[in-house]
Amino acid sequence: MLLEDHQLSLVDWVDLPRAIRLGTGGGCRVLGTDDDGEVIRVRLAVRAGGQVILLSPLGDAAGYWYPGLDGVRGLPADWAGRDHYSAVRSAPIGALYDADGTSRFAFGLDWTTGEGEVQFGVSEEEKNFVVRLPIDERLAARTTEVELVIARSPEPYPRALARIAEVLFGDAPVRPASAAALEPVYSTWYAYSQRISDEIVSRDLPVAAELGFRSVFLDDGWQRFGDGRWYAGCGDWVPDTEKFADLGGFVERAHGHGLDVVLWLAPLLIGEQSEAFERLAPYATEYSTGLRAWVLDPRHREVREHLVETCTRLVRDYGLDGLKIDFLNNAMVYADTPSTGDLDDIGFAMVELLRGVADAVDLVRPGALIEFRQPYVSPTVAAFADVVRANDCPADADQNRLSVLDLRLLSRGQVVHADPIMWAPEAEVDAVRRQLFAGFFGVPQVSMPLAGLAAAHRATITETLAQWRSLREVLLGGELELGLPARGYPAAQARLDGTLVVVDYESVLVELDLTGVGELVVVNASQLAGVPYRVTAGVGPALAKEGILDVPAWGIAHFDLG
Repeated sequence: MLLEDHQLSLVDWVDLPRAIRLGTGGGCRVLGTDDDGEVIRVRLAVRAGGQVILLSPLGDAAGYWYPGLDGVRGLPADWAGRDHYSAVRSAPIGALYDADGTSRFAFGLDWTTGEGEVQFGVSEEEKNFVVRLPIDERLAARTTEVELVIARSPEPYPRALARIAEVLFGDAPVRPASAAALEPVYSTWYAYSQRISDEIVSRDLPVAAELGFRSVFLDDGWQRFGDGRWYAGCGDWVPDTEKFADLGGFVERAHGHGLDVVLWLAPLLIGEQSEAFERLAPYATEYSTGLRAWVLDPRHREVREHLVETCTRLVRDYGLDGLKIDFLNNAMVYADTPSTGDLDDIGFAMVELLRGVADAVDLVRPGALIEFRQPYVSPTVAAFADVVRANDCPADADQNRLSVLDLRLLSRGQVVHADPIMWAPEAEVDAVRRQLFAGFFGVPQVSMPLAGLAAAHRATITETLAQWRSLREVLLGGELELGLPARGYPAAQARLDGTLVVVDYESVLVELDLTGVGELVVVNASQLAGVPYRVTAGVGPALAKEGILDVPAWGIAHFDLG
């Protein structure tokens, strides 16, 4: 249906390798191509109302990966696949992959700041896969030329996506990782929700340090009117003095336990109870019923200046080590609306805002941690946050794993964090391990009331964090090899400098390429003993070609292959 709806008779087609076809129409045209054997770079002239189309044979396609957050990882019909993107939502990047994990094709567009849409899916009529990139007026008003990059050869889809990202964003600046970004986090959110106070959180500080955490993320609830799970009081961003009579003093005590303090705020939200509402209401014309708050429009200079000053004030006045900046994607309520500010596009306005925040915070606290969250994952904003966190998924280990690995496939330089990990206080220790292992390929965040935690749970956290820390360089910096996204990544591997770490989440057969591997670390993140495997390359006397590795359920084993 997608192909039938857009004047295909007026489209000019170019044949690319692997039977991929590139179509341009509506004033768009190919200016030139460059094929280096790994990627095909296509320069395109664009015009408002035009379109760019990619067609790929279906082959043995099993799914289509893209960085949106709607959970679709299979093969949608072409009338259903839609992903809206901007600097604070998703990105125009995707990969069609076969049942064996090989990318059938992967692409990326260098238009990642401004707003846009990718349309995609299986054509029922033509029996192929379609990606359509409509060119709207905002894009055409800012540039007459874009670049489309297409992976050239069959290879595992994680490698193809990494190649695309490197070509498009390899020279883009990335915010250096703060020391706290690479260490486990104690978060207050799921532990207490908004029911936090100096007294409550302070009880957990020595326990957090003892268990191996190196920072505390003080989440929603510290601020005035921070009660009731809604945001009608947001906007002033001053402490609730009944909860935190001396926020700076709390920060100092946390520092005394060796813990950095990162403070949550949602700067774009403005509530009618706040003192700032009357002054800022003219710049907040969209209301979020779900949040019960108005959303500030960053296309106004006044909004950007206010938010930069707010973030700077918090870090300076309370001695903070960083900011957890939330709900930025809500700026998209202004997408496709006329602007009354000095900027006309949400994506470009958010880049200006986030650059201003990062620069100003660094002046008062060099090396501060700044955390963003899915779905604002575009490489365009990687220069402004060193941490990108999985979206909220309380107690959902499977979704946490999926989100962490999705982020790893796109993130460039940013440190990926798991969503804060929680479990039932009365659960067996295996449930604790299941939750912790789900975030193993990111930095673990844990959010439980630590002071009252069962001794067995404390011991499990300490042991698992120590194991994670011993493997951190490989888990966070290694090349990823993953199971299929449509199946929730049932297994994942990371290799670096002769070490291969394998995590089997679903007791699936793990295929091992042991070429150059001296140490094999296997994590059995399932309830069944033993990990079935098959060696695909690098067979040696240390390990049979296939069999079952002796790894207990919820256990870790090391194999010396040197």
